[in-house]
Amino acid sequence: MFEVKSTINTKKTEELLKEAKEYSPGGVQGDGRWYEPFPLFIKRAQGSKIWDVDDNEYIDYHGSYGPSVLGYNDPDVRQAVIETLENEGVLFATPHPKELELAKTLTEIIPCAEKVLLCGGGGSDPIYHAVRVSRAYTGKTKIMKFEGGYHGWHDYLAVSVTPNPADAGPAESPLSLATSAGSLQETIQQVVVAPFHDEAAVERLVEREKDQLAAIIIEPGHSGGCPIMRPDFLRFLRDICDKYGIVLIFDEVITGFRTHIGGSQALFGVTPDLGVFAKGMGNGFPIGALAGKKDIMSMFSPEGPVFFSGTYNGQIMNVAAAIKTIDLLRDGQLHKKLWGLGNRLSAGINAVADELEINAQCVNFGSIWGIHFARGPLDNYRDIAGMVRYNKANPKGMALKNTLLNNGIFVVGRPRGFISSAHSESEIDKTIDVITDFFRKHREELV
Repeated sequence: MFEVKSTINTKKTEELLKEAKEYSPGGVQGDGRWYEPFPLFIKRAQGSKIWDVDDNEYIDYHGSYGPSVLGYNDPDVRQAVIETLENEGVLFATPHPKELELAKTLTEIIPCAEKVLLCGGGGSDPIYHAVRVSRAYTGKTKIMKFEGGYHGWHDYLAVSVTPNPADAGPAESPLSLATSAGSLQETIQQVVVAPFHDEAAVERLVEREKDQLAAIIIEPGHSGGCPIMRPDFLRFLRDICDKYGIVLIFDEVITGFRTHIGGSQALFGVTPDLGVFAKGMGNGFPIGALAGKKDIMSMFSPEGPVFFSGTYNGQIMNVAAAIKTIDLLRDGQLHKKLWGLGNRLSAGINAVADELEINAQCVNFGSIWGIHFARGPLDNYRDIAGMVRYNKANPKGMALKNTLLNNGIFVVGRPRGFISSAHSESEIDKTIDVITDFFRKHREELV
């Protein structure tokens, strides 16, 4: 049995989790916060470090699932928020000058942004609105997404996120499978699931559904936790959407502001009709944005017939955080650092994997990275389906994650993670060293 047990002190964490289960399902506030044998309770974070309730210190690659592009509790962002709270307030639910400033800034830096709407929370809200307006704009109902892609919690797109390939139909034409119990089948059937990076299959599916297909949505950088995007595939999608009158949506909830100040659309030179942004936009403060072409965005109320509302849209302290975050990222120097650190981590890990000739590799898209226990190209969801969950079905991933924890390194399950501009080369090198030792110790189990 491939197993590495955690050796860190977790006494207070285990006590808190036992109590929390009395008040919340599983003791956590969402599925992504649970991992076996139990999640850590974090009490403090600063820069590239976090500390749990048992006073264990970690180099952090969790990054709150990606928002912490500048590192935790960035002093400049914090000060901008403090000044806003002291001098202006928390919530108006009316227009305010900072809201206008942010919208103007987004139209300056994001290629697709001719008009902008600000949302109150994470990425699920603006994605929901992107789908709704695409249907209104085209008069069609179906949405195409890619197998393994995650685009939020709502029924519109919570489809075939981590399906078992044995149940998911043929690779060239995957079934639309609900991710959650309680999902309406009539809604699920409005989602067309396509294989990632398979142009021929996508074209066949689009040709079959063209009269009903309102939009195609994709993460422009990675899919299903495997950051291997080919720019030519994005250009293909742009062309086929233009050909058939389909709205192209880029889900840049993760890639936006992390890969480039203008998002991956600026990096790749492919402009969608709509772009969705969140996470890194506010460096941890909850804010989302839907940006897009004027003729589509003008469909929203009060200009058009598509209802849009939300009490926390454009909440002033979150807008202030976003303005400062963008200001710090705008000259591109921090993005150079992020890409450099991500490439350093990936190159170091892969050099050892190649030397040992083991079935493991690190893939990265700038500061977004993940380790997969496989060799050769990882081109779509089914290439990595056995490794996308951190649980007993992925014992190698669990063993590596526990090894990292035991050495003061915290990652997202599988493992994968996000690098911030607060990380140092020495922290990257320590991570490489720990993973190298793991590979050498378990070489026989990894060949």
